[in-house]
Amino acid sequence: MNKNGFIYGSVFMVFMNFFMRIIGFAYDIFLSKLLGAESMGLFQIGLSTLMTFLIITISGIPTALTKIIAEENSKSGPNNVEGIFKLTFIFNFLLAILLSGVLIFFSDFIAVKMLKNKDMILGVYFMVPAIIIFSLSNVLKAYFYGMKNMVTPGLAQIIEHFTRFVGVMAIIYCVKPTNPINGAIIALIGLSIGESFDLLWSIYWKNRLYKRKKIPHNVSSIALFLKLLTMAVPLTVAGSFQVVFRFTNTVLIPSRLMASGYSSSEAISTFGRIMGMAMPLIHLSFIVTAALVLNLIPSLSEQMALKRYKEMKRDINLSIKATILVSLPLTAIYTVFSKPLAVFLYSDIKVAPYIYIMAFGTILMALQNTISGVLLGLNRQVQDTINGIISMVIRIILIYILVGNPQFGINGFFIAFYVSIIVALILDLIVLRSVIKLNINYLDIIGKPLLATIFMIGAILLTTHDLSNLQSSNFIGFISSLLVGIIAYIFILVITKAVPKNFFRRFLKSK
Repeated sequence: MNKNGFIYGSVFMVFMNFFMRIIGFAYDIFLSKLLGAESMGLFQIGLSTLMTFLIITISGIPTALTKIIAEENSKSGPNNVEGIFKLTFIFNFLLAILLSGVLIFFSDFIAVKMLKNKDMILGVYFMVPAIIIFSLSNVLKAYFYGMKNMVTPGLAQIIEHFTRFVGVMAIIYCVKPTNPINGAIIALIGLSIGESFDLLWSIYWKNRLYKRKKIPHNVSSIALFLKLLTMAVPLTVAGSFQVVFRFTNTVLIPSRLMASGYSSSEAISTFGRIMGMAMPLIHLSFIVTAALVLNLIPSLSEQMALKRYKEMKRDINLSIKATILVSLPLTAIYTVFSKPLAVFLYSDIKVAPYIYIMAFGTILMALQNTISGVLLGLNRQVQDTINGIISMVIRIILIYILVGNPQFGINGFFIAFYVSIIVALILDLIVLRSVIKLNINYLDIIGKPLLATIFMIGAILLTTHDLSNLQSSNFIGFISSLLVGIIAYIFILVITKAVPKNFFRRFLKSK
């Protein structure tokens, strides 16, 4: 990777992720409006169940494959690259078949005991194709990332989001679901629809761009596959704990809310508003952090192998800065404008307090996601895994204790959320500091974005005229005010030189 390769890859992935996240965000909004909070709650429960079965095939294995392909490709070893890819593809396919069989065998138990409704068994069956398709498409994405090809998987994800959006909206329009269960099942079907187009696109371009002669599974390929499994174990353990935690969240939060006095419908609706409505807003910052992490892992792995420590520090600092540049203004917007966002996006004022409270987690989640990606790139996956486990255990314990207490209720979840995120971030920073000493310019990385954010909020407030009635104002007017605020934010960044003048020139000339 040349000097500006990381910048090129990251900027490209930011743009690709921008379109992908916009489509995904619009999908979440329309789905929430059409299906309602209770359907979104049921869908989140089903999604958590699906991810529990997928964790073995889509967490550690693809990440390890990306790292190994990046290393082998830098050594000019195309035979090893193709050999390890084929072995991993077959291995993941067989695992997916096995997991699908387990899902079908326990379908009745999952529907009744986990999803709390016998009628959700149809939704469980629709998870089977999703398991196989997701398992294979993630191996292909890992291959492209390892080959430093960000275009193909980026376009694949846009296609996946777009086809899922169109497919689900068409089904809803034709079927017109009248109860929350049918709505949740349709949303689960949408996962397979979108991912199948992703898989077809990836297979086509893999064969077209990297078509090679038939390569036997030689000793080197098998040795690399064994190395992949060794690397994947801690990552899979980390992912397993994350998914188990998410599933525990899914089951624990509604049940503990009912223990504190909520009805079943109120508990699921509250869960749906938090996870299906407020959380997608918080995840918007991942437009940047997801792109950075995908590009950081192979980039830092290559730089570590070549001992390019100066470039490593540069890329890490750039990643942290880009994360704050995006997450800080989003935090401010969610905090100040939680009510109009709840009304404009979801037509549900009850979402507003959840957006407000969760807003402060935007910057924390974004930073933790980026630092975690840095540690993976620096081969510190074991430490990152341990840190993640510690934070998750803390969150589960706090949720169980606080959410079921009538004095806290759903506020107990927010306490658990913030405590666990802060713990994970602090532990990751300690590990990072022990590996590499970064010279951070806090005025440049934090001070300038903070100043620009203050000007942005001021510009929005000045152009809205009546803050007290903002939630009932014209949608176009509010969007126009947001655009004015974004322009003010960028303007301050430019005049304070928070964004270098030659940034886009470097981007264009990077390859």
